[in-house]
Amino acid sequence: MSKRVLSALMVLALVVLAACGPKATPTPAPTPAPVKATLSLDWVPNTNHTGFYVALDKGWYKEQGIDLDIQIPSDPAAALKQVAFGHTEFGVSFQEEVTIARSQDIPVVSLAAIIQHNTSAFASLKEKNITRPKDFEGKTYASYGLPLEQAVIKGLMACDGADFSKLTFVDVGFDAFPALLGGRVDIAWIFLAWDGVQAQIKGYELNTIPLYGSCVPDYYTPVVIAGEKTIQEKPDLVRRFMAATAKGYEYAIAHPAEAAEILLKHAPESDPELIRRSQEWLSPRYKADAPKWGVQKAEVWRTFGDWMKTNGLITGDFDPDKAFTNEFLP
Repeated sequence: MSKRVLSALMVLALVVLAACGPKATPTPAPTPAPVKATLSLDWVPNTNHTGFYVALDKGWYKEQGIDLDIQIPSDPAAALKQVAFGHTEFGVSFQEEVTIARSQDIPVVSLAAIIQHNTSAFASLKEKNITRPKDFEGKTYASYGLPLEQAVIKGLMACDGADFSKLTFVDVGFDAFPALLGGRVDIAWIFLAWDGVQAQIKGYELNTIPLYGSCVPDYYTPVVIAGEKTIQEKPDLVRRFMAATAKGYEYAIAHPAEAAEILLKHAPESDPELIRRSQEWLSPRYKADAPKWGVQKAEVWRTFGDWMKTNGLITGDFDPDKAFTNEFLP
């Protein structure tokens, strides 16, 4: 065997040994730091917000690469302003607020309906025997001082052939529910999932006239919002935020008891019985008859927008197709 052939065989053997030897482990690419984002609530943490806290607690925002900070503003209307001006990426608001904002060219968009149908109602102590809008005549109403109240109540009373001028408005600010239970007024506009449950716990029997199913159009309250600038410049962030949020609400729908405990963990100052019973009441209503959590219908936005314009609550042009989107729902 020549030296040339021997050398070639040795080189080949070395190549074979190298191929059979241990592979070098590639250095993994560094995990990018989570993107910071802020969600501004509309009020103190309550069962409207459970899905956010479930997703936060389960680490689903982090899985989506988001370091989420949930803020509690002192002003319930602050979330829309903060989102509109780009101070926060996401917020919780209401269809009526978004409709007014859009009619004034304020660029906010609803990303999801937190609750599929309106869960508010006009409540009175049972002994008052107020069972229909006609019975509002000669009574007192605990007013928040919002323009929407007069239009809604006037509509309800008109549908029942009642005289709106015979109802007295008493301005109580945000103390409507205590004013009702304390007997200072006859009627208050409440959320059944919160005040309605609280009345049961306290042993008060109420008569309620739900808004959903009445002659006033249904509307979404509350909703998840983002600014147009955030949607245009950070669509991937919006999509990932909504993926985690939807997962949180779907989990709360399927596991109301566990979801209540998670909310209590993040809001320990809350009344445990109220949270647990409210969550049990509200969980099936997040999605209700919708195909999935968060879906919004153009008809709901258009019909309520037309109703608001007819009642003088908005004066500018309102385009419902620009006010909401289902695009970012998973």
